[in-house]
Amino acid sequence: MQCVNKKCHAELLDEAVYCHICGRKQNTEGRKPKQRGNGQGSVYQRSNDKWVAIKTVMYPGDDGKLHKKTVSRSDFTTKRDAVAFLPLLGKEKQNRLKAMTFKTLYDQWEPTHSRSKSTMNCYAAAMKYYAPIWHTLLSEIDIDDLQDCVDGCGKGKRTRELMKTLAGILYNYGIPRNCIRDNLNLGKFIKVGEGETTHKDALNEEEVEKLRKVCGKIKYADYVYAQCYLGFRPSEFLLLDVSKYNQKEKAFIGGAKTEAGTNRTVTVSPKIQKIVDRLTMSKKSGPVFCDDNGKRIPIDTYRDIFYGVLDACGIDNPTTMVDGKEKHRLTPHSCRHTFATLMKRVPGANKDKLELIGHTSDEMLRYYQDVSIDDLRKITNAL
Repeated sequence: MQCVNKKCHAELLDEAVYCHICGRKQNTEGRKPKQRGNGQGSVYQRSNDKWVAIKTVMYPGDDGKLHKKTVSRSDFTTKRDAVAFLPLLGKEKQNRLKAMTFKTLYDQWEPTHSRSKSTMNCYAAAMKYYAPIWHTLLSEIDIDDLQDCVDGCGKGKRTRELMKTLAGILYNYGIPRNCIRDNLNLGKFIKVGEGETTHKDALNEEEVEKLRKVCGKIKYADYVYAQCYLGFRPSEFLLLDVSKYNQKEKAFIGGAKTEAGTNRTVTVSPKIQKIVDRLTMSKKSGPVFCDDNGKRIPIDTYRDIFYGVLDACGIDNPTTMVDGKEKHRLTPHSCRHTFATLMKRVPGANKDKLELIGHTSDEMLRYYQDVSIDDLRKITNAL
């Protein structure tokens, strides 16, 4: 064999331990095999005895190409903990995006914001009007959800401006922390001024009738049709559970929780009763409006379903540029606006209509004591 010293390369006996020319010790054991393959990361110990996990990951750039970046996490007390965390490095963003709700984002931001006590109290007051989306995942919130909360707060321009400011601050806080989908600050798209509120397009009678005629013929057309007569926000609609449906009263207990801790009651219109009966029959729990596997439909998927159903029905749904963003004339939120439009045409107490649409403020709840399910049914039966 040859000496391991590249400058020597003297011929040695196979059993030689040292080179008789340069004195270099020969490595007869060979290199130890790697415990982790390339791309799996490595760990090292800092001077403070803490261990660091580090890995190079690939990410898609704006140019459509893959780029490299190094991600790491420190503060591990043992090497074993650091090694165990290596497979999770680079995935924290996805996990945070999946788990973060609007309320969780606010709770994390609030202690970090240094402002006067009165200013923070104002933000806390504005946050109460976002209660309908408190427990909605950030990945499922769109501008219509935020706008709906602002339009439904029942307060003046100052309060609506404060709600817009708060939303902008929260999104600015969440973007660098990888909590916001597409890193887009939706707060800046909220309309608050007089005459500035976004126009709420609803499906007209002819379009609703087109949906009715294709129920059972075009897949998911019955879902869109049912949403028009339930009035839930898209995220609430997809969360409706069979366990929350009262078959005797023919009513759903659903929607976002208010500060009182109770969900609103929405009676089912006779026009969609057969659809609801079919979807809840022989089921004790699980999403009512589910996919083929009985699983909850993600909001992004439902948007695609909605646009596909309208296209298949021949319902015109052009797109326009709004604040530099392409927007359809009709969106899943339009079903909620359709429900509100239908209620305007039937008699009923305002307190009952507010309960059905879910715009009841704390002040209104204190003023109107109880809501009768029979009164609610009179309205939905007349739709």
